[in-house]
Amino acid sequence: MGKTKVSAAYPLLGMLLLIIIVGGVGWLFLSPGSAAKGLVNIVLVSIDTCRPDYLGCYGYQRKTTPNIDAIAQEGILFENVITPIPNTLPAHCSMLTGTVPPYHGVHDNHNYRLPKSNVTLAEAMREHGYTTAGFVSSFVLDSQFGLDQGFDTYDDDVGEGVGTARVLNERRANAVSGVASAWLEEHADERFFLFLHYFDPHSPYDPPEPYALRFSDNRYAGEIAYVDYHLGRVIEKLKNLGLYDSAMIIVTSDHGEGLGEHSETWHGYFIYHSTTKVPLIVKLPASRKAARVQQTVALIDLFPTVLSNVGIQVPSEVQGRDLSAYFAGSSRSGSERYFYSESLVPTKHKCSPLFGLETHQWKYIQASRPELYDLTRDPGETNNVLAMHPERADSFRERLKAVLTETTRVIEEDRGLPLDQESIGRLEALGYVGGAVQEVFEFKSDKEDPKDFIWVFEKITIATQFLHQGNFSALRDACMDILAERWDTARAHEYLGIVAMEEGQLEEASDHYRELLRLEPTSAEAHFALGNVAAREGRLGEAGTYFAEAVRLAEGVDEGSDSLKGTLDRIGRIHPILFEARLHLADTFFARRMVDEAIDAYRKALELDTLVVMSEQFQEIKGSAYLRLGDLLYRKARYDEAIEAYQSGLELRPGFPPGERALERALAARKGATTP
Repeated sequence: MGKTKVSAAYPLLGMLLLIIIVGGVGWLFLSPGSAAKGLVNIVLVSIDTCRPDYLGCYGYQRKTTPNIDAIAQEGILFENVITPIPNTLPAHCSMLTGTVPPYHGVHDNHNYRLPKSNVTLAEAMREHGYTTAGFVSSFVLDSQFGLDQGFDTYDDDVGEGVGTARVLNERRANAVSGVASAWLEEHADERFFLFLHYFDPHSPYDPPEPYALRFSDNRYAGEIAYVDYHLGRVIEKLKNLGLYDSAMIIVTSDHGEGLGEHSETWHGYFIYHSTTKVPLIVKLPASRKAARVQQTVALIDLFPTVLSNVGIQVPSEVQGRDLSAYFAGSSRSGSERYFYSESLVPTKHKCSPLFGLETHQWKYIQASRPELYDLTRDPGETNNVLAMHPERADSFRERLKAVLTETTRVIEEDRGLPLDQESIGRLEALGYVGGAVQEVFEFKSDKEDPKDFIWVFEKITIATQFLHQGNFSALRDACMDILAERWDTARAHEYLGIVAMEEGQLEEASDHYRELLRLEPTSAEAHFALGNVAAREGRLGEAGTYFAEAVRLAEGVDEGSDSLKGTLDRIGRIHPILFEARLHLADTFFARRMVDEAIDAYRKALELDTLVVMSEQFQEIKGSAYLRLGDLLYRKARYDEAIEAYQSGLELRPGFPPGERALERALAARKGATTP
């Protein structure tokens, strides 16, 4: 049989078929599920710390974002988008899981990793045949923090080491766009989900030329302009490869920046719109029509929106909503939505946490002194009208309690991530003050209100920068200024203890560390620091006591418990205090000729250290520990074990004369002991 043809006798039927075919192709490009038919790629762009009001398409008067503006001219721009938390790691966890922090379990940049029980957008896409790739530009999204779940390629190569130079902890937009463009060349024939993260607008603001000169009066705007230029390179690459028209392109941010509003210079502390409002622009496949949506939506809405547009079922635990109805021009006039936000960072300073709940018009903030704002009349959140609307505030408070009850889950796996000293330093060099947040979800007024403590948070942040610049004079002055007003600021005492130790002022260091211990009785760091002071002063017994307690507190388990190894295996890292304190404890026993105790302590330390990041300095420390262990075993005439310890030490310290002589001595002793 020949091919079926449309008869000329049926022109109307032929025209109808033509309309159906053309319309069907258009539907394939524009409808949810189109990517499942192989026509759509997803490109998700996150510009870190980007306020929407600094983009031209959101009304900024200076020419900062011509490339993003061009995308907005072909897509849907959402005018009011809320992030659930103004911190990079947890906000991206929300972006890529469609859930709020109480559900996914990450509440800060320090000491957390995303639990594997969460389903990420990359995982869902890869499971349905997509090639997945992520290119991130800051150490805060390093793979050790769990955001790499589901990515075939997760490029987090931003440099190594601790220092003030951002090159060690961040890579520029030009580098991110470069590796992403190369990846596109290689995978142009595949269906893909591509995630791009640009960190440049994050402080410090130092855009390269010509943006530094062009925006010399506003370096923050210059950073955004610089990112826009290099994002334009990726867009051009998509066009050159013939991928632009068939791609869904999303441009957004994790959070904004305070820029002095509400006395907040940076972000992460308060949950006002200066830091919780983000841009969101979605360009649909084959779209050339611009639209704007005024209704408030959420960053967590991205996850279900992407999945529904590629024909993948949205997991039931997702709290975001599919925004596809807006793509067709719907006003989504359904039930009123309530949007959650939080900041637990104030709990690092013994203040109450901040929990927010808002609609398009109203915003309630739970704190020791609660706040209520009418956003339609007061978009800057400067006039607390709670006293005028007490019943409305009560209603929001009860609803907020219900939201927390509904979304907070018990996560069985360990989501804590004790950090090594290098990682702590790298995060602090990026401006993230250390310390653990308190996961307190009760509404109490017995803590200090964060509004009264913002100045301390700001000064501690500046002091942390001085610490990582090695500017101990400025660090001392900053901390003394804080303590003059607030003697109970733990971080100030910790930093002054470091300064005193650097200057050899052991008594002063001890005073500050004892105050730190008084303020934070369960601080392993405080015990470890006091142990160091005691050891330097020759009080070895006291040092040993402090080190032992530091070990116990850092491990979080009783001595002798076998659960520690399993915990460390799960998290894949080790808190430096575990190794350092055990090693110092062993050295203390060694100096006091407590041989059996020293052998046991060295073995425990060297068992733990296998999870520590290796560096040249650490190799030498570890090698010396093996050699001291060998000496102790030699004293006990345990020659086989001593030889093994010496050999391990010399692998790390090759050619070290005392170690080589000790090994020869042990080999000779073993030979003599075994000669008939």
